[in-house]
Amino acid sequence: MNLRVKVNLFFAALLLLSLLVSTSVLISNARHSVEADMEETMSAAAQLITVSLSGGVALDREGGMYQHLHDLVIALSEIRSLHILLFDDDGLLFEGEPKVGTDEKPPEWFIDLLLPKVTPLTKHFGQGNMVIYAAPLQEINERWVDIRSILALGLVIFIFVGLILYWGVGWVLKPLERVLEALSGFERGNLHLRLPRFSMTEMDQISQSFNQMGQTLQQSIEENRRLAVLVQQSGDAILSLDHAGHIVLCNPAAEKLLNNNATSLLGNELSSLGFEENKKSIAAVLEKCETIENLETSLPKDGGGMRSILLSTVPLSDTDNVIRGVICTLRDITEHKQMEAAENQLRETRLLAQHMADAQEGERRHLARELHDELGQCLTAIKTDAVLIRNRTEETEPKVFTSAQAIIDVASHIYDVVHNMITRLRPSPLDDLGLIPTLEESISAWQQRQEDINFTLSLSGELNNLNEAMNMTIFRIVQESITNAVRHAAASEIAVTVKNEDELLIVDIKDDGKGMEVQDFHSDVDFGLLGMRERAHSLGGEFKLTSALGEGVSIHITLPLGMN
Repeated sequence: MNLRVKVNLFFAALLLLSLLVSTSVLISNARHSVEADMEETMSAAAQLITVSLSGGVALDREGGMYQHLHDLVIALSEIRSLHILLFDDDGLLFEGEPKVGTDEKPPEWFIDLLLPKVTPLTKHFGQGNMVIYAAPLQEINERWVDIRSILALGLVIFIFVGLILYWGVGWVLKPLERVLEALSGFERGNLHLRLPRFSMTEMDQISQSFNQMGQTLQQSIEENRRLAVLVQQSGDAILSLDHAGHIVLCNPAAEKLLNNNATSLLGNELSSLGFEENKKSIAAVLEKCETIENLETSLPKDGGGMRSILLSTVPLSDTDNVIRGVICTLRDITEHKQMEAAENQLRETRLLAQHMADAQEGERRHLARELHDELGQCLTAIKTDAVLIRNRTEETEPKVFTSAQAIIDVASHIYDVVHNMITRLRPSPLDDLGLIPTLEESISAWQQRQEDINFTLSLSGELNNLNEAMNMTIFRIVQESITNAVRHAAASEIAVTVKNEDELLIVDIKDDGKGMEVQDFHSDVDFGLLGMRERAHSLGGEFKLTSALGEGVSIHITLPLGMN
């Protein structure tokens, strides 16, 4: 039996009970009313008869008073529904009976309910006695008509109110039916179901609360689904442990890391799976359900060797903040450590290369200075002496003159060779004049040596206040790039651009030569390109080479000016 039927039955029973109680009250009031009316009527009738016989009037059967009293008794009996008996010394004088009505007679049970238990009234007068009996059939009939009408009206009202209540209960419970449908949908998994707004304040509040609950539940389930997917697809091994450290849940990454399937892992103690480092610490943490982050340990591999692991744990608590176990994550950092070792080795190699480059530049500087100071002065002295000998022997000693001229020519040639060596070792303008004159002189020298190639140099921005390392790096890169282009590119145009933009030094060297296939520098073992890249990286810059067959070569280098 549903709620609607129960509520309607309850209100129907309540209305029926009210109708029965009302009927009982009406019958009880009618009973008391009939009884009071009969007693009053009997007393009034007795009083009238007594008054009529007062004054000592003799009651003669043949006299006029007899007839008058007879008419009075008959009238009172018919009007007041009384049964009146008058007796004299000779017996029954006359009898008055109530008038039998033509109306419908009430049912016997109603008559039994309303018929009063009134004691007959007996009174003595002069020469006789009177006895008055109550005969309230007419009164009972009137009450029956009244009560029947009231009951009929009550029944109509009962039916009408019952229908109103049936419709009203259905209208009130209709939102509950929507709520039940939504709950059934929730039970089937349709969490997207929502209730509409209701006109009733309370039901509208229930609707809003239900919708909020559904949204929260949907978000929670969606979040749990995402977390489950995240756990299943995570690259880290994730395990759920109980208080004793036994595995109760694990993801595929844990199976792969621990070289077991989930069935064989469940129920095992995590601390007994072969940890080599910090084994006691791990056991203590798991036993006390403590939090730990990135504890480094190791596990053996199937093929031999060890696998480096980072272990992290966090207590698993329920909604009452009672710790139920531990969530443990294991991350394989073997490759990461190998990468760190490789990076450290690369950094050390670069530092060594930088140190060697610095030492080489120092040696070049020292050698250039020695060539300039020692050999240059000697050559100058030899040339000066030869010029002096030549001038003194030009007319007197032709052979000496010729030898002196030869010495001058050889000294000049050696001086030019030494000057070129000094320039290649350490261009003196770089220290004395700065980057711009050095680049201009170098491009001019290349143009003189390679007349079939058109060299262009474009300079912009502040380039005179750069430090020694920056100047030397730019010069060496430009020198190496032009050397490669001249030797291998068969180019007719070589453009060099150096500019300072927003604290960033940009160097571009382009040619229109035959180009090349850009491959890995290490596979090509191109030490020139490697050297340029390492020089750029040593100053925190970037090196980019772009080329294709028939499209020339483009080298783009950026160097931050604030880098030490």
